[in-house]
Amino acid sequence: MPPEEGPPDHVVLFVHGMGRALKGGTLQEWAQPLMLSLHDEALECDDAGDHPPLIITEATAVGDAPQARVKVLTGCSPSGGPVYLDVLMTEASWAKDFEPATVGATFWWAVSQAWTVFTRCLRLLWWTFRPASHERILPARLLNWALLIPFISVVAVLGAALILGILALGLVLMVMAKIPAVGQFVSRLLALFADFLGDPQVWKRKQMQAAAMRQRIRETLARWNGDAGVPVTVVAHSQGAAIVGQVLFQRTEDPVRATHFVSVGSGIDLLGYAEWGGTDGSDPVQDWLDVPHRPRWINVWGKFDFVPAGPISRAADGRAAIFRKIFDRHGPGTGGPGPEEHPVYNRSALVYDHVVYSRNRIEVIDPLARLILATPRHEPAWPTTAGEQEPLLFTGVPGDTRLRPHRVMVKSLGVTRLAALVAAVLTAPEVMTWLASLNVVRGVARCGVDPGSWLSWLCLGDPYRWSDPADGWILGVSALVLTALQIWVLNGMVWNGLHGLLERRRKKSRTRSSDPDKRLPPNPWWQLWLYLACALVITFVLPWLLLGGDLSGGDVLLAVPVLLYPFAFLRTGIGGLAARV
Repeated sequence: MPPEEGPPDHVVLFVHGMGRALKGGTLQEWAQPLMLSLHDEALECDDAGDHPPLIITEATAVGDAPQARVKVLTGCSPSGGPVYLDVLMTEASWAKDFEPATVGATFWWAVSQAWTVFTRCLRLLWWTFRPASHERILPARLLNWALLIPFISVVAVLGAALILGILALGLVLMVMAKIPAVGQFVSRLLALFADFLGDPQVWKRKQMQAAAMRQRIRETLARWNGDAGVPVTVVAHSQGAAIVGQVLFQRTEDPVRATHFVSVGSGIDLLGYAEWGGTDGSDPVQDWLDVPHRPRWINVWGKFDFVPAGPISRAADGRAAIFRKIFDRHGPGTGGPGPEEHPVYNRSALVYDHVVYSRNRIEVIDPLARLILATPRHEPAWPTTAGEQEPLLFTGVPGDTRLRPHRVMVKSLGVTRLAALVAAVLTAPEVMTWLASLNVVRGVARCGVDPGSWLSWLCLGDPYRWSDPADGWILGVSALVLTALQIWVLNGMVWNGLHGLLERRRKKSRTRSSDPDKRLPPNPWWQLWLYLACALVITFVLPWLLLGGDLSGGDVLLAVPVLLYPFAFLRTGIGGLAARV
């Protein structure tokens, strides 16, 4: 039943993806940044007066039914009183309800999916890096094509080796788990693997548990199913999007409904439906088109997220047509029927991109806040779509000056990783030679005192060189450590701090998350330039000084990654593609 104080004006349901989710964790992950965006949207009201922009009236994030309720200021009535939108946020979670998947079942399911994931990653990278057809700078387009083909080839080879290596390591660890001496430790490690990847194979292979997962969604939505005046927005991530999709697109006698279905990093195309769930899941888009009271479906996917690996299409049309339309907005055709599509820039990393949608305020959280505020309380909760194409519903702040530097800053992350690797490989011999010359290090290694010390490899008198086979493993490990250290500093502390400032729509005040005086933060470009300056110093200037200011011979490679930073500024022209029905 709805809360005793009466039905809210809008309900937002968050659904987590694969892996064990803490009770209330999904709600906290999404609700807190969403409240900040709703707060800043409320500050845009010109007739708001001195009334609080946002008030939290309920917060039971760790209770049996986690939910939060807020009132968002939307203006003032003709009599001068404040007008608030009452928004209830809750979650649907199945993580604690079922027996966890076994390690063996999860591993063999991962083996069966390895080729699919590999090909999806290559296809996503191809569309992500291919030159935009509207790019006017012909030399830049030609250079892009010249770099793209060898890049994809190298990624294909390295990716195949990495996947095979991971699968081989998993098989070895499963054998080691049976050894009494180390089995307990290895079993715990494998349990983490099963916790993370176990849910998808349960969804595909355990029909009764899959039905129970769907029931969790149905029960939560059913609370609001009888009140046609309350808009319901479902935000579902990864596997959660596949579960919600099957629930909403089923043609049953007692269907549950939603106004908006926002799938982020959707697994509906990779995982599909569970068996015995009503429809076969071969064509989710067609199921969405056929359901009598279809929700307005908004599909959000990271440009480097291998799980959705791009847009969702009807089986008869294929995804290439939608990819082509997204990257060539003025080209012919629509790409075929499908939901509203929104490619976004998360972190430029194939794995990390999948788990940070809730941290992308500019392209995910702010549009979600605007979607909630733009849906009137008395709008029919489940409208049918008329016409061939709807307007975009999931829109950012008009004229947002943060969008362009945000995208450049995200694309710069990938270049920084490459620059850090090259700098580490070139400077590892000098760093290790210097480290081994320090008296304190030689003392710890007991050089000249204990030749059998486990640190005796630090006692070499000659400089370390890549050409010496005996130094290879030492320099290899050192290069990996130096690479990780540079990435941790630049793409961790520096990037997160500066990008956090870039994302702000209001200046931070001492008492509130955003300044109620509506003062705008400084020009967002300065955070980008400061990040690039830090990256230049750490990956080029310091290694150049360490190499003695010499870029001759092989050391000239140090400048190659730096020269790739301008590619982060190339425009792609992507944007939201309206739903085609």
